[in-house]
Amino acid sequence: MEPLQMGKTATNVGQILDRLSEVSSRPRYAFAVLNLLAEQAGPGSKVGPFIEDETEVLPLRAWVGKRLSRLSGRSQRRKKIEQRLREELADRLPDDLFEAQKIIDAAVEEHVRATGADNFSRVVTELERAGYVARYYEGYRTNHANRGGSRNLVCVLDADVSAALRRRDMLV
Repeated sequence: MEPLQMGKTATNVGQILDRLSEVSSRPRYAFAVLNLLAEQAGPGSKVGPFIEDETEVLPLRAWVGKRLSRLSGRSQRRKKIEQRLREELADRLPDDLFEAQKIIDAAVEEHVRATGADNFSRVVTELERAGYVARYYEGYRTNHANRGGSRNLVCVLDADVSAALRRRDMLV
């Protein structure tokens, strides 16, 4: 399927959802990410490269990973991750059960955030395919052949999509 050109995308939430269901393997997740991006979009619908979140300043990928990690709080998958990490860290955990649980919880949170950041990259590709987002990188060595190079992701939302997700300065 051909990607839509920026500026020629849906103008209401229903059309956005329809398009995401066509191009995304996880349309609800993609819609959640799109809403998070719209929430942070500044002038020109630009999001990133850094987001100020509570007491932290995070790269865009890490911020989305942090936000989406809260969705997996009660899932069976998260419990399996906790069990696996508990087994991996067993020889390094203190005898104090409360301290051990703090270490396990921190390891699980780090794992879930990293996974969320990886999933975000896949979803941005789908949002690009839908014509809702364009991405580029800012930072040192933006044309670095091996990627990385201290580059940070910046997303630009389509103005029509951003407007459709916002109603009187409130997100849908």
